[in-house]
Amino acid sequence: MCSPNHIYKYITLSLLITASVAKSQDLLTLEDVIQITIENNFDINIAKNNLQVAKNNNNIGLVGGGQSTGGTVVGGTTGMLPQISIGAGSPQNPMGFGRTTSTLKYSDPKSNVNGQTLNSVSYAPSIVATWYFFDGLKMFATKKKLNRAEELSDLQYRLAVENTLLTALTTYYQMISIKQFIKSLNTSLVLGADQKKLADEKLKAGVGSAVDVLQTQIDYNNILVQITQQENLLNEQRVSLNTILKRPQDVEFTVPDTIIVQTKPEYISALYNTEKNNNSILIGRKTLEIDGLALKEFRANSMPKIGLTGNYTYQHFSNDIGFVRLSQSSGYNGGFIFSWTILNNLATRTAIRNQKMQVASDNLRLQASELLEKSNLYKAYLSFQNNLKIIDLAKQNVQLSNQSLYIAAQRFKQGLSNYIEYRTVKLAFETAEYQLSQAAYNTKLSELNFLKAQGLLVH
Repeated sequence: MCSPNHIYKYITLSLLITASVAKSQDLLTLEDVIQITIENNFDINIAKNNLQVAKNNNNIGLVGGGQSTGGTVVGGTTGMLPQISIGAGSPQNPMGFGRTTSTLKYSDPKSNVNGQTLNSVSYAPSIVATWYFFDGLKMFATKKKLNRAEELSDLQYRLAVENTLLTALTTYYQMISIKQFIKSLNTSLVLGADQKKLADEKLKAGVGSAVDVLQTQIDYNNILVQITQQENLLNEQRVSLNTILKRPQDVEFTVPDTIIVQTKPEYISALYNTEKNNNSILIGRKTLEIDGLALKEFRANSMPKIGLTGNYTYQHFSNDIGFVRLSQSSGYNGGFIFSWTILNNLATRTAIRNQKMQVASDNLRLQASELLEKSNLYKAYLSFQNNLKIIDLAKQNVQLSNQSLYIAAQRFKQGLSNYIEYRTVKLAFETAEYQLSQAAYNTKLSELNFLKAQGLLVH
């Protein structure tokens, strides 16, 4: 029938058939997946926008020195920067001109005034500057909180990249696993066609069985069904990956047919990396820092506020009739301002108590996050170890089943066995190939989760 080398020729032939189809499609490499995911994915772009918002907010213009509930100040009297305003008129005293018509009746009709018109011009522009240079050190706590908020948004962005990239790579390697299995099915298809031809020849020579002919055709068709099913799964994964990459669903591409494991499961160093780099843990720690700074803001609200203020005002008022035809004045003043809220319905006291509870709650969340992420690391570590053992056994099974298939093929050709025996060995070969492709995928998935728990999936 065919030697192991001959079987390898069949495998090479199936690879050439696959390669001819792949030429019409672009090869999507691992580097392409990472780059396109980071550049295009919707969730990552949203997280990037949130990071930019945090950067925009982190400026001294949003650092407040007035009374607040401890949140980010977005207006009011500022602390690190003075507040300067220019005014020129109000709804009660607008800047511009006016006209008043008066009718007056007296006991002496000769003194009556009928429809007297009074024209006037008035304007009073002013400039006012106010700066609280002491607000119980709240402004410094607020600025630090804005710094930490920006750092928190950066960690959240990294976590969004990490989660999305894990989804993209999981889909990508699932495609490689399916393609690897399709490759082994194509090899079985070539071998099945050869067995079908041999069964026909033996039947014509009078040494075969019609049952073998029918069974070889059934097995050949079953392989075609499996290939079609796997190609359908491959197409589904392709559409899913295109969606993650924010590309049209009908973009055709191919992937490599080999999964490469690049790291080793080392637990001690991995545990250190998790405590140092895991983004979920770092987010919890950063949130706790922000809570502490917010508590300082609340406490600062119970302190007095000291500042400087100054203004310059110019007023002009004129009438075309009357005793005073023109009133004009200008001048400036400046000095210290002081305020201290002694009692505000216990709002500050309540806010401080509530913030302490928030600190306690976020501390518990941090502990839960640390426990969860270390558990995820340990599970990924154990899975990684076991899958490496499984993949070694799967490789051995492929080699052994390949040798068994050669022996069974020789026995069937020489008439020493029937097709049922050969078919049993052939099914074992196909199972070994499938288990190898799944073992490679599971091992790579364990590696990805192992790296993610350490915060090393994104560099």
